[in-house]
Amino acid sequence: MSIEKLERVMWRLRKNHPKDGLNPTNHELRRSIIIEIGTNPRTYRDNRNALLVLEWIKPAGRKRIKLTNKDLTS
Repeated sequence: MSIEKLERVMWRLRKNHPKDGLNPTNHELRRSIIIEIGTNPRTYRDNRNALLVLEWIKPAGRKRIKLTNKDLTS
């Protein structure tokens, strides 16, 4: 796991969903991680936790996440 891979995941989320780009679903996050990094369930869990620790995403209910745009500013 590297910052470059996490940046690609965030880029893919924004690219695939420009209308509601700030509130994608957890399934969309899972698909982005699978495409960019890998298919192992542990890969998804570890990378989602890394995005939460970096504060690039925040939970927004049970089925959605919120993009905080900190990846663009820092």
